Amino acid sequence: MAHRILMRVVLTGAKVFGKAFTEAYRQAAAATTAQQAAGTTKSSSTRARDAEITLDESCKILDIDKHDMSLSNAQKKFDYLFDVNSKEKGGSFYVQSKVFRAMERIKQELEETNKSDKIKGDSKDENTNEGKSVNDTKKSG
Repeated sequence: MAHRILMRVVLTGAKVFGKAFTEAYRQAAAATTAQQAAGTTKSSSTRARDAEITLDESCKILDIDKHDMSLSNAQKKFDYLFDVNSKEKGGSFYVQSKVFRAMERIKQELEETNKSDKIKGDSKDENTNEGKSVNDTKKSG
């Protein structure tokens, strides 16, 4: 009699676990499909996880305005903060590392912005040449 009860408990547990696993798999597959349909190849959260620091945090660390970022301004702030926090001056390696990672993240963001601007500029050039024939393009080029 006890083995029947034990078997029933085991089978019921296996059913519950199986249903939960199947449902979790369906939800994961649906999320992946939705992400692919949205066309997000590398989201900002993925970039933040890869760089281990967000753009907001980087701007706060280097005391830079997020909407008015420039490489020269960021480099000035980086050089100052990196120098001030050197071990020779009694600074902290941890803070120096944070400053370094913040600069990396800002450089990454500026590179991506430059790439997207370049792509937009190239597409504008193509749009201006669309209405011209091949001979018109050769004459103007």
